[in-house]
Amino acid sequence: MGLPIHVYPLYENARRAHRRQSAAENAVEAANMYAEFDRVGSENVYSWNFQQPPKTAEQIGRVSGKNRMICEPYPLLMNAFNGVNLSAACILTSTENAKRLGIPDEKWIYVLGGAGTHEKDNFWERRHLHCSEAIAKSIDAAMDVSGLWTSDIDCYDFYSCFPIVPKLACDHVGLATTSCGKPITLLGGLTSFGGAGNNYSMHAITAMARALRAKRHKTGLILANGGMLTHQHALCLSAQPRGDGRSYPARNPLPEVVDEYSPPLAEAAEGAATIETYTVEYNRDGTPGTGLIVGRLRGTGKRFLANHGDDQTLSQLAGAASEQVGRTGRVTTGEDGRNLFFLDAKTKL
Repeated sequence: MGLPIHVYPLYENARRAHRRQSAAENAVEAANMYAEFDRVGSENVYSWNFQQPPKTAEQIGRVSGKNRMICEPYPLLMNAFNGVNLSAACILTSTENAKRLGIPDEKWIYVLGGAGTHEKDNFWERRHLHCSEAIAKSIDAAMDVSGLWTSDIDCYDFYSCFPIVPKLACDHVGLATTSCGKPITLLGGLTSFGGAGNNYSMHAITAMARALRAKRHKTGLILANGGMLTHQHALCLSAQPRGDGRSYPARNPLPEVVDEYSPPLAEAAEGAATIETYTVEYNRDGTPGTGLIVGRLRGTGKRFLANHGDDQTLSQLAGAASEQVGRTGRVTTGEDGRNLFFLDAKTKL
């Protein structure tokens, strides 16, 4: 447990349970959002999907031979494709040098401010798995040092390796994930535009600069994400300079790591336990392969990581029609040192 295809679904299921969404409601939300992203990607001349027919929400959300389930709740088309051969660059200069070079001022795009921080590297050391303190703090600090409020931002590009990242960003700034009136991607997302390795958000900077120059928007915010929902950085761009005359901050206003409580970890867990979040990794033939559980010991509240303990537990976790977060069971340490979780037969929330 610990690959991106594991950790992002763990956050997704935790957020869904926290918001009291059903699995079906959550799947529709993600599919609708990614269908909107795919329309943007199909119209983006720099996208690997340029001029391809946009996929519908049904195509994106429906599990099929070409869209197999990777880790619940994400089929293939909700995963990033990070091997796409793309590149981008931007040039920073001063207004004085731009004048000297004869660049018309209507082409100038101002970098107002930015900020970033990151969560603890180990996801199990983070206080919450249904939200991101680093996303919230990075967005807030970037707007603060830029002299902006959310009402001043009229376009966004939220990193989107998996649906959970733009969902968490939208939650924080108070936007719906679909039909919200402000774009939350200018590129089309890592699935539809292309992952471009670790350079996706550089493409977002170039796309936002073009949009601001074309007067389609006035002020935008870019959120870059890295690791396992670990590293976050937000940047504010505008077609107009700051009204207060302040320059870009000389240093990052945020600490390197979010300072938050870490739940104690039971590396070898034994006893009655509750599911905090979970996912199921699927085999290539479409059958459930491994249950991945983050839970809490009922006696101490310590967090533990576990795999499914038996076929019945795996079957109940896979494609669950009812809520599995909050269900109880027992955890024990197997002979190979892995924690194994067994659901109680008739536990309900």
